[in-house]
Amino acid sequence: MAQKSSTRRKRRSTDELIADYEKKIRDVKARAKEKELKSSPAMKKAVSLVKAMDRCLSEAAEEGNNHLRHAVADGRKALSKYLQTQGVTLPKANLPRGRKPS
Repeated sequence: MAQKSSTRRKRRSTDELIADYEKKIRDVKARAKEKELKSSPAMKKAVSLVKAMDRCLSEAAEEGNNHLRHAVADGRKALSKYLQTQGVTLPKANLPRGRKPS
């Protein structure tokens, strides 16, 4: 048998419910905006370019080519910064750490 809990359930107030629903509405609107952006052919190419850069970063890491990794990472940072300001979410990259090779 299930034991009764001595604590009582706290019911949320109408203000708390309204705030939660407003947050859900903002999330839905943000997803709709992102979907609209991703339908643009230029944005599709830009997102696929970022994904290709991510693949290049991982392959360069396997080869140990640090010069290429840092060069591609610099390009990816600039492009991803622009796309994020437009509202597009991108996958997390495995960017190189440490100093750039000279």
